Amino acid sequence: MVAALLAGVAPAATAAPRPVSPPPPHSVSVAAPHRADLPADAPPALYRAEPKLPAAAGWPGSNTAFSRTSGTGRLADGGLYWTDWLYDDHGTTTASTGDPSVTAGSPTFGLYTYPAGAAHGNGADIFRAAVLDRRSATYWRVDWNTLAAADVPIAEWAFDRDNNSGTGSASWPAGAGVSSPGIDTALTMSSHGAQLIAVASGKVLAHLPVSVDMHAQSFVTRIPKSVLPVRGSWRIRLAAGLADSNGTGFAAPPDALPGQPAVYNVTFRRADQERVSDNFWDDMDQTRALRTGTVAGFSHVVTWARLARRVRTSPPQPLGWSDRWYVSAVDLGPGIVSDFSSIEDSQPNYLGRIQPYGIYLPKSYRRGTATELTFLLHSLTQNHNQYAATTPNFSKLACEDRHSICVTTLGRGPDGDYFDYAELDFWQVWHAVATAFTLDPERTVLCGYSMGGLGTNALAMAHPDLFAKAITLAGAVGNVPSLANLRWIPTYLAGGVTDELVPITIEKAEADGLAALGDRYRWVVYPEVDHVAFELADRFADAAKYMNDAKRVRNPGTFSFTWFPSNGGGLSGNQITGGGISWTQLPAYGVGTTGDYWARHLQARSLTRYATVRAESGKRPERAVITHSSRGITTVDGPGPGVASELTWTRGKRPAARPLIRLHLSNVAALTILRRGAGFRRRQGGELVVTTDGSTAIRIGRQLFHVHKGHRTFQIMPWQPKQYACPPNEPCPGRA
Repeated sequence: MVAALLAGVAPAATAAPRPVSPPPPHSVSVAAPHRADLPADAPPALYRAEPKLPAAAGWPGSNTAFSRTSGTGRLADGGLYWTDWLYDDHGTTTASTGDPSVTAGSPTFGLYTYPAGAAHGNGADIFRAAVLDRRSATYWRVDWNTLAAADVPIAEWAFDRDNNSGTGSASWPAGAGVSSPGIDTALTMSSHGAQLIAVASGKVLAHLPVSVDMHAQSFVTRIPKSVLPVRGSWRIRLAAGLADSNGTGFAAPPDALPGQPAVYNVTFRRADQERVSDNFWDDMDQTRALRTGTVAGFSHVVTWARLARRVRTSPPQPLGWSDRWYVSAVDLGPGIVSDFSSIEDSQPNYLGRIQPYGIYLPKSYRRGTATELTFLLHSLTQNHNQYAATTPNFSKLACEDRHSICVTTLGRGPDGDYFDYAELDFWQVWHAVATAFTLDPERTVLCGYSMGGLGTNALAMAHPDLFAKAITLAGAVGNVPSLANLRWIPTYLAGGVTDELVPITIEKAEADGLAALGDRYRWVVYPEVDHVAFELADRFADAAKYMNDAKRVRNPGTFSFTWFPSNGGGLSGNQITGGGISWTQLPAYGVGTTGDYWARHLQARSLTRYATVRAESGKRPERAVITHSSRGITTVDGPGPGVASELTWTRGKRPAARPLIRLHLSNVAALTILRRGAGFRRRQGGELVVTTDGSTAIRIGRQLFHVHKGHRTFQIMPWQPKQYACPPNEPCPGRA
């Protein structure tokens, strides 16, 4: 909807917005200590520790040893811990057109759908699987991405206990409808219990209990070694589908053709088996295998002696593109929401507590070496694998050649516009990446295409002190009031003259606005390119080049910050959509306005109009800026001939420092000035000159200044140490 409205195109009809009820406050994780590889002044959501997943009932092993990368596993604590892809439970091709919530824009290869009701569009999606060896028994575990009703899924393990494809049988029992050579024993697991089956005869060797943990969304079965001895090396496989009414076999998918498998999801598919190109949901090779019914290629070898010795392997971190997962601070419900008529309702579609993201790890990455982070935000209708699936050249230029980790968030769906829960997803993914990899907080670049360009603008304007550069591809927002926030962020704009979704006039308005402000930008216009052709051409060398030499400005001497208080960001919902979308903050989850550079704790008097801080510190005098404009430069680094306009800076002499802070405030009720950030040493004083349009409270260190309206000058006193001890159990004033 946002893209259409920006373009001046009437949006498609949408269903009424779905009400979203946040979980109770006790489910929010507590704040973690600030990390050195994360910038200061981000929303609290960036710093909060990730919630822990609940331990699975009946599982005596580790609950934290699982790989964070889909399609990979590791050994730890006497077990094999494997992670499958999220939302890849699509079976194979059929007469169905698939689930529109999944297939629109980011198509699946499998097209199985679920019956309406308890499956919630995701009922047989394996999240993780594990095998554990203990003295008297083995344990077999399946974690589900969605488990709203225990009787929905069934999982089946197939064991080739001598790892010899020439012995045993091929057809899986229990009506799975798939085959793989060499299997001799199978294990089915459902909420009704587990059955150990001799494959050749179909005889049930044992009935076993299953620990069903709805909170952990796990099935666990314990098999005594007296029932199933283990030795040597086994080749194991695992698949899942819908349970029949007895819970002992697979039910046919509602749209499967006669003779097609009843399997929705096959795990132990390695990351190198699901190719990256055009594979938005990592299900291409799964679909092809299920089309033939043969799943022989998806397996893992378990060597029991290694498990008995408690061999421990490192968590895999594949190079290039891969999918990782994190635990969100918010669980919006089970499964996938697809009961709507348009994908442009801006509401969350992927609701669970586990969320995926795409990540590119360059070959040059070394843990412990601070590495640049580049966000590639996906466009409308797309998902976290957009750039992996469609722009290999751009991935190489922006990620590999620049030695940058690149990240694409899912944003809870194809149309989240990077506000609300989609913005929360952004900050939590950043935290997850910082936990797993070594980042350089001085070199974070924002980039996005179409809706991702809108998100790039919105996030850069709302938090300009966090980012080094902003790259907007076919997703400009025009000359909005918060454009001045980009003073210290060089901005790149590009698009086609024939763009049918984001008219060239909007790009021109943003470029002209930056030019009028004297801020650095580059704008490239491609006369013969439309919105879709621009991305599919995968010719973004000029944009990738603009990302080079990115380094954020920490504490400039002057800055301007304008925000819209009701959403906490740089853009107004009314301005962007004519009031059609509610841009909300999520303060309970740590999303909202923070500050800018050395101004913090910003509060507005009115929530329904823009607020602005214009600040200058004489202790950090800025060198004079000499602007250089160039227009009409032809570039051949894009999808066709392009014309570039650019404004760059050279810097003059730095003036002498003065002990002065000057503030111009509009609709600002309160703020805090950081003395050190503004350049004042501990024992230095000076003047504070304030011009405001209403009552404002300003804190600098321990001093609190009140201005009712108009122009006032105050004395900033040197910082003084405490002259008294703080009373017990009462807060002490902190140092600014």
